Amino acid sequence: MTPAELRSHKNATKTLAVRPTFKALKRGKLPKPFHRMGGSRLYSTEPIKLSDTHCVVFMYRDGEILSDTAFFGHLMCSVGERALYPLFEFHWHPSHKGFHAKMPCKTGLDYTNRMLPGAPELQISTRAELDPRNEDDRTALINEFCEACGIYIADPNDTATIPLWK
Repeated sequence: MTPAELRSHKNATKTLAVRPTFKALKRGKLPKPFHRMGGSRLYSTEPIKLSDTHCVVFMYRDGEILSDTAFFGHLMCSVGERALYPLFEFHWHPSHKGFHAKMPCKTGLDYTNRMLPGAPELQISTRAELDPRNEDDRTALINEFCEACGIYIADPNDTATIPLWK
């Protein structure tokens, strides 16, 4: 994917109109490429539609201590009837990498229905004290993800377009 193609996805109108709800993730409940993920400490949203072609999935891993936790945000676009293509993966692993993102920029690989192994990785600067086990901190992480991806957080029925949360 070229930088211009990624930029057009970022600039596309995308609105997160609902507050994401996390539930325990069981294997096979999400579409590819998430269908094999699950476990007793992994929580996820359903795919949330942002536009006619874009959706997002958020996940976090609950750990006993902060270094055992993680947070993930995945911006995807629809290709075909049941296929998803990853555009942006936001990761936070407090145990080793901190905040980073992957994008399929300048790669010749087909990532349809896959994560982004081998894709270029960028370091992201954000608040290191955020704890994905805490709902307010998860909301802050979601806000940072949305800002990085050009996603507006609002109620589409609200003519004043006041953000639902921030």
